[in-house]
Order: sequence, then structure tokens, then C-alpha cells
Amino acid sequence: MKDLVYNLIKKASLKDRSLISIASHLKIDSEAGFQDLTKTLHSLTRDGLIYRDKEGNYNVHDEETIVKGKLDLKQAGFGFIIVDDGQYPDIYISRQHKGTAMDKDYCLVEVIREKSRGKFEGKILKVLERSVTSIVGEYYEGQVFPKNYSNDVVYKLKRNDQLKLKNHQLIKAKITKYGRSYIKECSLIEVLGTIGDKGLEIKEIISRHNLIHEFSEDEMNFARNVASEINVDDIKNRIDLRNEKIFTVDGEYTKDIDDAISLKKRNGNYILGVHIADVSYYVTEGSVLDKCAYKRGTSVYLANEVIPMLPRELSNGICSLNPKVDRFTLTCEMEITDKGEVVNYSIYPSVINSLYKMTYTNVNKILENDKEKLEEYSDIVEDVKLMHELKNILNAVREKMGSINFETIEPKFIFDDEGNIEDLKIRERQDAEKLIEEFMLVANQVVATHIFNQKLPFIYRIHELPNQQKLTYILNFLERLGYAENIDDNVDQFNFQQILKNVEGTLYEKVITTLLLRSMAKARYSRDNLGHYGLAFDNYTHFTSPIRRYPDLIVHRFLRRYVFNGNKLFDDELKAKLDDIAVQTSTTEREAMICEREVMDMKKAEYMEPFVGDTFTGIISSVLKFGMFVELPNTVEGLIHISNFDEEMEYSETTLSLVGKSTQKEYTIGEEVQVKLVKVNRLLGKIDFEIV
Repeated sequence: MKDLVYNLIKKASLKDRSLISIASHLKIDSEAGFQDLTKTLHSLTRDGLIYRDKEGNYNVHDEETIVKGKLDLKQAGFGFIIVDDGQYPDIYISRQHKGTAMDKDYCLVEVIREKSRGKFEGKILKVLERSVTSIVGEYYEGQVFPKNYSNDVVYKLKRNDQLKLKNHQLIKAKITKYGRSYIKECSLIEVLGTIGDKGLEIKEIISRHNLIHEFSEDEMNFARNVASEINVDDIKNRIDLRNEKIFTVDGEYTKDIDDAISLKKRNGNYILGVHIADVSYYVTEGSVLDKCAYKRGTSVYLANEVIPMLPRELSNGICSLNPKVDRFTLTCEMEITDKGEVVNYSIYPSVINSLYKMTYTNVNKILENDKEKLEEYSDIVEDVKLMHELKNILNAVREKMGSINFETIEPKFIFDDEGNIEDLKIRERQDAEKLIEEFMLVANQVVATHIFNQKLPFIYRIHELPNQQKLTYILNFLERLGYAENIDDNVDQFNFQQILKNVEGTLYEKVITTLLLRSMAKARYSRDNLGHYGLAFDNYTHFTSPIRRYPDLIVHRFLRRYVFNGNKLFDDELKAKLDDIAVQTSTTEREAMICEREVMDMKKAEYMEPFVGDTFTGIISSVLKFGMFVELPNTVEGLIHISNFDEEMEYSETTLSLVGKSTQKEYTIGEEVQVKLVKVNRLLGKIDFEIV
């Protein structure tokens, strides 16, 4: 009925478009018919397809000037609409034209004028879908103050709910009224705790981002009913690798082990086996756990806590490739030459029995010829050294292809038994970590290439070209610093490699690496294979972590469908399903990364609390109009606000620096400075320095 009513309203010949007139045209004369028509008109209005004017007539929006898109709202109160179909570039929305819309709301927008060539201004007509429906914040005197509080909005709690609360409690509240004024009305959902409670920061993030952190009774029952040992009757349908020298390599505290490796030489070539937990055997399509994993999309790692994608009964139990027990796996076995070329491969269901749960630390010690570890793991020492040999070959091939290796510095917290932070160290990526990385990369590439060559629907991991404007900005910056040798303005991967080589070992290495990473597009999942720019791979997918990533589970499911069962039939419904999975998992991945980053900032702030008043040496990591950020060697970063300088400062966009008006003292990116820690806010994850 919607199409019929919409097309009728759209007709230019229909002058009177009132409810009565439309009903008359459609020959509706019953009460039930009028109710259906009213619901249809309401639905079309809600979807932004029509609107009702002051005279009560229904009209179709002008398709030339009406667009839909998501609002990117800035802290200053204005924003931009990211238009759906690319009909317009991002449309500027002033504070007075945003109506009741909030950040990330999906809106119907009227383009009201062209500000300048190619730049447009718009007015939000209607919020079609609310992004922010609830808030998490501190309660005080009738109001709720979210973590990133702005004076632009007041969140007022209903009177009845105020009576249930005490000041300084952290609560979650539902927004019940989106007024045009700056006041939003809310009702209480739950009390999370009192400010200062241990572990409240994690609760705040879980609640604010609506992370699903508990499993339902149905989901737990499904997990408990899965056998804790493999089904021996199914071994006959698999290749038995239980007598092969296979082992896993992970961090010391890893419990969800989803990949194992093996390597031997045959006729001068390397035979590399990458054996991945066969999670799809247990988490069947359409099951309660499959739906649960789809919604979560990924496991989320919050400092010393994990919100797993699957219940621990599976992720740490029957699916985990624990040592000395039989486990079902999917194997990608590759024959690789000493030039790093994969000349043969096979993908098949298998059963393994891992010899050891090796750690990165122990593998690195073997490679360093640590006597104790050489004796303890004497039966796999030669395998490990052969793996190191192949790792170097594969890495050299990737570099020759243009693959970009960003050596980022990552923090690692050391916790005591009660969850308190004992220390903050730099996470070292040594040969063992790089070895596993190379083997997983080549397996992912082989699996993706196999399916792509058969032109079958699939989920790929894609990475598009970097932002040319951001790259040009970095190149200009490098030129000013004197590090632009052998670099041009192309976006090819070799340019990135050269940039990283030019700044390697300099004060600017960390800063430039960060800027380059920010210029990159975000890798995502897609049914369309657009290649992976950063890795310089034409075909790439995620096959190696099905315990913690839903796309990997889907890849396994399609390998079972196409390769093992020989079912290569597909239709538009299957394609649409894959498109939906790609969008959902890319979204949940981004949300997880944001949460993990926020928790990391909070933990850094918590770690720095005892050092308030102390002095440190750091590097200026970024300079902005409102101040500059200084990073310490342990990756802790803090702000020196422009108001905390001894003199008035001017920001230079050309040199990315702050300059003192009276002394002409200049502060630029990469410069080493002495700072004093003056303030820490654990809940906000913010640290304030001042120049010594």
C-alpha cells in the first residue's frame, strides 16, 4: 500500500492531497481502511518520503534538494551531514539549523544554499533514526553529566527518579524528550555505582557503548550442551594430523587459542601448515550462539578483562587448541619456495593434537639459543628455526610487493592478582610475534585467492587508498623538517615505505608514523574484493581467528559450503546476507576498538595518579589551537592547555607549532620537552601537564 499512496501523492495532477481526498481517490470508505491509510501516511512521513504542510496536505519532498545522511556533530555545535548516495559532498549544518538532532543521528536534510563552489549548507528537516537514545553520566543535583560533557546540552532527570538517587552516582538514563532547546529530559535506567568505586570506569564504557557483556540462559545452555571432547565418529571425514609436529604460539595468558602451526621441508620447499580451530563445526548457522556471535561481532579486550564473542565453555574449551588433546581444525597447507612463492596449497578439515602451548617468550628464547629452552623443547627446536627462516623470506617478499610495516609502540600493563596496575611497559614485537603474523597473513591470502578465483560470494578484508589531502599535508610537513628525500606525492605503498625509512630512528619517527596511520582508510569487511592497500595484497580475508571474530567464522562456513561440500550455488539473498554481515562486523569492530582505546587511556591515567607533581621528559606529539600533547617514553600522553603557558601563545598552521607572543619561544612536533604532571582524571582518561 505504501507504494500506491506514495505514487498517488507524487502525481502532479492531484491538487488536493488531504487525508479525505487521498481516501476518496483510493475509494476507501470503511473505518479499517481509514486506519490503514493513516498508518501508511504516518510511515511514509516517518521515513522522510513525504511531509504534511500547514494546510494539512501531504507532499513529496523535492528530490533535487532533499537528501538523507548521518550527522557528524562537532563540539562547537555545528556539524556536517555525510550524504548517503554521494549526490552531494558533506553538507554543512549550522547550530540554528540542526533542530533536535544529535551526533550520528540519521537525518532528512534540505539543501538550502550553495555556500561556495562545491560546498553546500543544509537544514535538518527530521531525525529519521536516533543514534543517541541513552546516556551514561554522573548524577548531580537533578542533572546527568556524561563523560564528554558539553555546556551545549543539559540532561535533566525526571523528578521521581531524582528522589531515588544520591549525588555523584554513575547512572544510565534514557532520553525521553529531544527538545529544540538545549534541555533533554531523561528517565533512570540503572545505577552503575558511585564515582570512585573500583572498576567503575570499565562499567561506564560497557554501558555507554551498549556492549553485550553477558550471555543469556539459552546461549549458556547451548554452550554447556556442546560435548567437551571431539566426536570420534567424525574423524573419518577429516585428514588425521595427530602424529604431526604441530604446536601453538601465543601470549602467556592466552586461553582462547585458535591457531596452530607446523613446518617441514620437502624437495627444497617449505610445507607450511596453518591449522585453525573449526568453530563452525560447533557454532552452526542459525543457532542461538550464531545469532549471539553475529550481534557481538568480535571479542572485546578491555585491559585485563575480556568480553568474549563466545562463552568460555567453547572459547577456552572444545574450540581452543589446547595442548595434548584432540581438536577439530581447518587446515591451510601451503608449499612455498625459497623465493616465497606459494606453488601449491590445499584447504581441508583436519584433526590435530598440539604438542605444546608455546609462548612468544619461549620461542624468542629458542631463537636466542637460550640453553634451558633449547633443552626443554629439543624436539621442536629445528622446526622453530626453520620457521624463523621462512618468516624472513615471507617478510622480504611482502616488502618487495610494497607491504607497509608500521612498527607502532604499544603499551602493556602488568596487573597484580587483585587487578591493580603494578607497571606499564612497552610491548615488544620480536621474531616470534612476527613469525606468527607472517604465517597468518599468507594463509589468509591463500584462502581469499582460492575463493576469488572461483568467482563465488565471500567476505573479504579490504583496505582502500589513503586520504590524498592528508598525505599531501604530511609530505609538506616532512619537507619542512628536511626528511622528504626520495618521496613524491603518489599514494603508492613504496612512498609510505620510504617515508618510514627516512624518519626511522629520529625524534619524528613516532609522530610521522601516527600521522601516516591517520591518513589511512580504515580496513573493513566487504563482499566486494577491493584489495588490501596496506598489505599490497590483491586478495585478502580473515580466516585465522574464528573464536574471537565473526567474519572468520563466516569464512569457515563458506569454505565448508564451497570446498568441502561442493555446494557452489548462490542467489541474491545469499549476497545480501553477506553484505549485511560485512557492515555489521565492520561496525562492531570499530566500536570494540574505540572501547579498547578508551580503557587504555583510563588505565594510563590510573597508572599516573601516584606521580602527580613529578617531572618527566617527553616528546611533543601534536600541536593544536588549544594546546599541545606531550608523549612520554611509556606511551602516556597528556595535554598542555594553551591557558597553562606562562605567556600568550599563537598557533601557526604552517609550521604546526605554538609560538610565545613575547619571547617568540616556539614549540613544534617532535621536540623534546620537560613537563610536570599536574592533573589526572581517571574516569575521563585525561592527563594534564605543564611546561617546566
